[in-house]
Amino acid sequence: MPKIKLTSFGATEQVTGSCHLLEIDNFKLLIDCGLFQGQWENYLKNWEPLGFDAKDVDAVILTHAHLDHCGRLPLLTQNGFKGKVYATKPTMDIVEIILNDNQRILAQKAHKNNLPPIYSQEDVIKLKKLWQGLDYYQEIKLANDISFTFHNAGHILGAAIAEIRAGDKTIVFSGDLGAVDMPLVKDVDYLSKADFVIMESTYGDRLHEMVEVREKKLLDAVQNATLNNATLLISIFAVERTQNILKVLNDFYESHLDFRTPVYLDSPLAARATKIYKQHLSLLNDEAQEDMKHDRDIFDFPHLKITTQVAESKTINHSPTPKIIMAGSGMAEGGRLIHHLAHYISDPRNQVLFMGFQVPGTLGHKLTHGAFDFDYYDKHIKIKATVDKIDGFSAHADQDDLYKWATSFGKQTQIMLVHGNPEAMVAFAEKLQPQFDKNVKILKDEINVLCQ
Repeated sequence: MPKIKLTSFGATEQVTGSCHLLEIDNFKLLIDCGLFQGQWENYLKNWEPLGFDAKDVDAVILTHAHLDHCGRLPLLTQNGFKGKVYATKPTMDIVEIILNDNQRILAQKAHKNNLPPIYSQEDVIKLKKLWQGLDYYQEIKLANDISFTFHNAGHILGAAIAEIRAGDKTIVFSGDLGAVDMPLVKDVDYLSKADFVIMESTYGDRLHEMVEVREKKLLDAVQNATLNNATLLISIFAVERTQNILKVLNDFYESHLDFRTPVYLDSPLAARATKIYKQHLSLLNDEAQEDMKHDRDIFDFPHLKITTQVAESKTINHSPTPKIIMAGSGMAEGGRLIHHLAHYISDPRNQVLFMGFQVPGTLGHKLTHGAFDFDYYDKHIKIKATVDKIDGFSAHADQDDLYKWATSFGKQTQIMLVHGNPEAMVAFAEKLQPQFDKNVKILKDEINVLCQ
């Protein structure tokens, strides 16, 4: 029996910074290396040492391309990591654009706060040389008696569950699990056997809106902006949320050809991510595959305008109403959304829509929790527009989805919760207790001995 230890260096009793070191005898395997986000004190953790020696890590498994799972990967190469980084092929493609964009944003934040750069573009380039792209269900041998397989996590394009086999033990890392019945990605794979499951719990205490509700809420906002000759500003995450919204709008505009309100996709990152989705259409769900039989491009429709240059972005503010603007970032922590908020949020006719979970401490969280104003280049901008949130487009599984996935494992499985706020983790742990008796644990920043 192998000796197995697990130490988490992020996403313990919080949502961001996923980073877990699995030691199997003398083999060191890192699962994810994500960015800390949210309140500034939490964000500052990105400047702290990793907590382990990157040179000692033999391999890295990356579950998916969101920043809170991939955002500190370049620190590994900066600190001497020479092994392979395993990810699905779509994840590799998306991470490349995410990290390039994030390096620029981190450099700006570092300069603004008199901090050293976290990592350089050269570190990102070095990392790229270590990638190994995999397909789902492809077994990879890492060492004697150590192997792993990716399964579909149903979260975003390319997102994976990592099933790791070490001797006679099976350790499963859920990564982030997806909601069911999403517009694009296939539903999550259910596994049945594992000794240990390290599982996310972001929405462990909440349920999403029904499919019909989320789409109606979005399209009602679109039509209200038109009726009120106003602006609808949608805060987008570049990956998955953007493409889901484009798919819903595509279906609406293609079936309502007399509807002419322009939609501006004002996010170069989201535009590049959408191109990657078009390169991996075979991974989309049956509904999307069926739609593609009679619609050549399910992400493009009449009156959609994609703006990539800064000058183009600025001209949107001078275009007549009604209009719909989709801009990043998803939690209003930067990007083009900020100058659009400053321009439109003081008009009571307008509406701002956030699409999914907002980490405490972010501007998105403040706006969706009743803020009266926000600072924009030392100016106080009054909030008079309607601010709302749609959780139904969240790429995360809600409590019911998480419970269904967890309970596909046997009662003897040890469930170890990560990636959630404390209240969500406690609520979900309590919900799981009757099914797993005492085999449910909320992980902390400490060494967990799985097998001795």
